[in-house]
Amino acid sequence: MGATDKFFGAVKEVMILANEVKRLAGDVKDMEHNFRDIDRRVVRLETMVEMSQKRLPSK
Repeated sequence: MGATDKFFGAVKEVMILANEVKRLAGDVKDMEHNFRDIDRRVVRLETMVEMSQKRLPSK
């Protein structure tokens, strides 16, 4: 294997890695969106629980 073959192999590898990083960045953005949605839902649930505890008469 000559030096040019090694060079082009390395360039190909870098291009593959760059595409993989772009794909992973998109996955992270999707996960961030899902996390924010779950966080909002948890806040709503916490609020509902707190409000229901305030309404119940204490024993």
